[in-house]
Amino acid sequence: MNAITKWEIALTILLVIIIVVFSFLATHRKIPSLDINGKIVFASSAVTLYELYLMTDNTLNISTLTNTSSTSTSPSWSPDGEKIAFASNRDENWEIYVMNADGSDQTNITNNEYGDSDPWWSPDGEHIVFFSNRDGNFEIYTMTSNGSDTVRLTNNSAIDAYPFWSPDGTKITFASDRDGNYEIYMMNTNGSDQVRITNDPASDLDASISPDGNRILFASNRTGDYEIYTMNLDGTDITNITNSRSSWDSFPCWSPDGIQVVFSSDRSGTFDLYVMDANGKNLKRLTYEVYREIYPRWSQ
Repeated sequence: MNAITKWEIALTILLVIIIVVFSFLATHRKIPSLDINGKIVFASSAVTLYELYLMTDNTLNISTLTNTSSTSTSPSWSPDGEKIAFASNRDENWEIYVMNADGSDQTNITNNEYGDSDPWWSPDGEHIVFFSNRDGNFEIYTMTSNGSDTVRLTNNSAIDAYPFWSPDGTKITFASDRDGNYEIYMMNTNGSDQVRITNDPASDLDASISPDGNRILFASNRTGDYEIYTMNLDGTDITNITNSRSSWDSFPCWSPDGIQVVFSSDRSGTFDLYVMDANGKNLKRLTYEVYREIYPRWSQ
């Protein structure tokens, strides 16, 4: 009896030790706590369905914004940081939604049977630019921030997509395959004066103008894998700022002050978020998850 009692006690102690050890490892992972200047909204997925999450002030402060049985992605901050526009297929086709920064009051502002995606706010907060196939193929459109007064800006048989509004409110950058492959273009906000900025056999995407209006940030696979680049507004002085050569770096976004760049990369084996200086130096990893994290967007 005493032997059995001692054996039971030994098993109990061992079980307690195992629980304590695993609890410690779960709550004391070697994940660095890094301060960020502002808020970063991003999409994350364990399998195929993406939800939106918010990282606030510190890399360990992450909260869930959307929680549906569908995909939510392509977030964009309103200039005042109070609202987030995003794309979701929760209504069985891709629509543009707007919600409060805490995830509340999620509202469909496009409400049509076609595909609408990649919204981006104008600097004054009055309009949103996006792309849609509502007229037969993907074109660039603008609408007011409540979804009214839709205006088509591009009109051709190619795909025009991934628009970004310039910080001064006068230009819109976008990607188009109208010349055979995806290149970066720029136009006035009424659709006039559409000018090709890049000219390379590779694909150039996700082009946004820096807060000071001097450089364009974009992703390209011109080296064989996707890297992050910057260039002048006229397409000169193209500089590779990631130079990983063995990973996929994509979805770049300027910090609000233009000093840093946040992006997604699979250099760790899965897509995590990273931040670096605008010249590519001081690279830091922000997330350490087994999930895929993409579309980081930074706000004050």
